[in-house]
Amino acid sequence: MTTLTMAPAMAELGRHSEKAMEQSGDHLAAALIAAREEQQRLAREHDEMRVSADYQKPLMKLRRIIAGLHETLHICEIAATRWPVYAERYLFPRHKDDIGEAAITAQLAIENGALNPARRELRYMLEVAVNTAFVDEEGSDLDLDGRVNFYRGNRVGKQNVDHIRDLPLRMLAGERGKFIEATRTAWVHSSNYVHLTKRRIDEKVRLRAQGVHLGFETPEMLAAVVREVHDVCSIVAVLAFETVGPAFTGDILVGRLDSNESWPFHENRFIAALDAYFDYKHERKADLASHVARRECRLNRSNA
Repeated sequence: MTTLTMAPAMAELGRHSEKAMEQSGDHLAAALIAAREEQQRLAREHDEMRVSADYQKPLMKLRRIIAGLHETLHICEIAATRWPVYAERYLFPRHKDDIGEAAITAQLAIENGALNPARRELRYMLEVAVNTAFVDEEGSDLDLDGRVNFYRGNRVGKQNVDHIRDLPLRMLAGERGKFIEATRTAWVHSSNYVHLTKRRIDEKVRLRAQGVHLGFETPEMLAAVVREVHDVCSIVAVLAFETVGPAFTGDILVGRLDSNESWPFHENRFIAALDAYFDYKHERKADLASHVARRECRLNRSNA
């Protein structure tokens, strides 16, 4: 076939190609418009859901938890001003701002629908709290420089919470073992969101099958992550009290936080166990039965 005889066929093929491309472009444009409209519909529905009571209740609890953690760390620091060594040598209070920053970051992430990045912050909080508390316990005879060098050394595991087993946790009494287990469990759970684990893949597949996409969290998902935040912040509070010691912790709990019904950690079993350690105090003896009943009532709120 000569070039002259091929020309009409090539021209016809070109017309068909142009028509196919035009139809393909129309289809792509229509698909993009449909996808955008569906996204807008879902966003409107999600905005309506976000103002519902089911969504706002855990959100308000989240803000109360983070505020309560900041209050706890601040009170510990103020209470220990009578003990200069705490401010001069201890590693835990020097890193309370790191813990607080991670807590605020987690709150902001959750408020904006980024639940898994918040869980990564929870892991960081646990590692900082456990490992600085361990250094303060193990290096109790060291000055600040000595503790910093101790932390830098290879005796401290920086990326886990294994040292929770090395802490005396003297005020937890019979709950010590369960607290260690709870701390390790919280760390393992939050670690699942640092890397793309099998658990994360399975969870992603399940959520996609349910039609849940990033930024469209359900009230149930929000409530679940807020419970995780409460667990981790309660653990940090226990470690703050462990570091500052029984004398100051007794003053803080009995003299200050016991009368604060809005303090969110009354609802944690380990805080309750720690509180029970101070039932021997003279201030409680006269009305101990009433106090124990109130403590149980506060614990039951966590199941409400």
